[in-house]
This record gives sequence, structure tokens and C-alpha cells, in this order.
Amino acid sequence: MSNLLTEEVVEIIHGAEDVLHDVLEGLSEEEIIAHNKHKRVEHILLLTRNIAVAIAMVFFTVSLFSVPCTHYLKAVAYFLGAIAYFQEIMLLTDCFSKQVPHQEMFMAYCFGPMYVLLGLSYLFGH
Repeated sequence: MSNLLTEEVVEIIHGAEDVLHDVLEGLSEEEIIAHNKHKRVEHILLLTRNIAVAIAMVFFTVSLFSVPCTHYLKAVAYFLGAIAYFQEIMLLTDCFSKQVPHQEMFMAYCFGPMYVLLGLSYLFGH
């Protein structure tokens, strides 16, 4: 009974290690830039993209509460989202040096400009 329990605990620990590895890999996204030419630039793009997304998330969350000027918070959040999409395009295309099929880029191509329009809409109070 004790050996069975020990084996289950070991399996749970190994499973947790795998999940932690996947989470850290997803945050660093080393696989995305491993084969790209502009690794240093792309590290900076990843960092600034992740920061922009985090700030946008905070602004959207704060805008849910009744605080003055929520439309400005949403506008800035949408602009940060548009910047993040542009950076995503740069990452996926290796700083525009490789051609990626439009089917894979459709969402980034559509949502980036849409976020700019939504940001302008909130900025002007519509």
C-alpha cells in the first residue's frame, strides 16, 4: 500500500513538473524564435508584447469598475492590443523576412486594425 502511494505521489510530481515546464515555455516562447534570424530583436518583441498585453488586461479590468474616464482606459488598452498584434505579426514572419500563409495570419491581420478602430472609438467617446 505504501509503495503504491509513493508511486502515485511520484507520478503527480512528474506531472506537475511537466505542466510547469509547459507554462514556462509558453511564457518565454523559445520555440517560436529558436529558428529565426533576428533572435535578439525577437526577444525584445516578446518582452514588450507580453508587457503590453499585461497592461491592457489591467486597464480593461480597471475599466469594469465605475472609475472616471473608463473610455480612455479602454482606448489605451485597445491601442496596446493593436501593438501586441503587430508584434505578433513581426514574430511570426521573422521581422517580415519570411512569407507566412495568409490563412495563418488572418486573425492578426484583422484584429490589429480592428483594435486601432476600437481604440479610436473609445478615445472619441463613441
